[in-house]
Amino acid sequence: MRVLATRYRCRAHECLEIARASVGEKRIILLDLAQTWLRLAQEAGALIPRTAAGPSQPVVQQQQQDQATDDDVQ
Repeated sequence: MRVLATRYRCRAHECLEIARASVGEKRIILLDLAQTWLRLAQEAGALIPRTAAGPSQPVVQQQQQDQATDDDVQ
């Protein structure tokens, strides 16, 4: 799934590059398409099992923030 996510991000980048040189409705369509590719990349990335992807830094940071919040309440 990681390969798909990378491929989808590349397609989103291509749409954004073309959109920069475009105007009007064509630009809007390309920007919308880029958002769709990015969403698909996020979904494909979410399908990677944690054991295959390794630990995720944002989750660790969120856990640390949650602990700090719990300590602050006491």
